[in-house]
Amino acid sequence: MPYASPNDMIARYPNRDLVQLSNEDPTQTTVNLTTLGQALDDASAEIDGYIESRFVLPLSDPPTVLNRIACDIAMYRLQSLRPLHDLADARKRYEDAVELLVRVARGEVTLGLGADDAEPPAAPGSIVTEAGGQAGGEVPQRIFSRGSLKSY
Repeated sequence: MPYASPNDMIARYPNRDLVQLSNEDPTQTTVNLTTLGQALDDASAEIDGYIESRFVLPLSDPPTVLNRIACDIAMYRLQSLRPLHDLADARKRYEDAVELLVRVARGEVTLGLGADDAEPPAAPGSIVTEAGGQAGGEVPQRIFSRGSLKSY
């Protein structure tokens, strides 16, 4: 389920930028909603990859912050397809969005999804650990290491 729609992108970014980024033909004057939709679907899939270890997906009522993050990621992806466009600002927004998602995945930041602002329980089958160990406090034996992967 996408966290943002093409209309969210249109409300957030200048029309001239979206027209340029969503069309291959430079003579176009309208935003290509199909291109925006695909970029937002891709952004939503990337977001899900970060948060699926902590939450049962799809989220029934996604928080507003995911809408902004999806728009920022989609905008970065669209701009990265256009080599003549300055990527610095879009890249910074993208890196900030990913950093926030990493912090959510680590449990350092809450999305405030519950009615009482408590996060819902962890997804079934997920293991919540402290300091990288098992839930019981034991540190597991490493399966992969530099030595075991040396010949690959």
